[in-house]
Amino acid sequence: MKALDKAKILKAAIGGNGKTTLFDRFCAGDIDEHMDIFLDIHATKDAVIWAGIAIFQHIYHAPGTTLGAIRYNMFSRKAVAGLIKPETLPPTEGAAAQHSLRAYHQTRDWMLLQSMSLDPSDYGWMVGVHGYEPVPTLDPMAPEELLRFTSCNCNGDCSNRRCSCKKNGVKCISACGNCKGITCNNCIHDGVE
Repeated sequence: MKALDKAKILKAAIGGNGKTTLFDRFCAGDIDEHMDIFLDIHATKDAVIWAGIAIFQHIYHAPGTTLGAIRYNMFSRKAVAGLIKPETLPPTEGAAAQHSLRAYHQTRDWMLLQSMSLDPSDYGWMVGVHGYEPVPTLDPMAPEELLRFTSCNCNGDCSNRRCSCKKNGVKCISACGNCKGITCNNCIHDGVE
């Protein structure tokens, strides 16, 4: 039975650390002040987000370093080794913010036994088809510079969301397979010379 319990504990991980390692790190006292925010029923959203990001910085052994810088450094090291597993990278600051708000909302519900519930829509949740679903991030899906390099290989006129360029909100470019950013309804000129 103990082996099964340990397997369950180690199943979920953040940054390649199992729950046991994370729990030990939390007990070490490095992040007590940040953890206390999640128990404060009067904490502001900004304080919760700041504390959540600080906790992620500690999890990745880089207090005071932005999550973006941590992600970049880890990605660079892993790319050289050819071992990029996205799930081992820290979240973006936007994703960490939403995760922190959801964690605070859940903690409040547990502490107060839902007697003074917060609106989940204000704390990292959105109403989906099957009830509440997590908001992954409020940030754009990729930096604008990367989205500029999106290209499609459409057989049509690139006028609907099947076109990856149109779907990502960018114009077709010369790297696009068939239209070359010239002969479609989603090119820079939009059919006007």
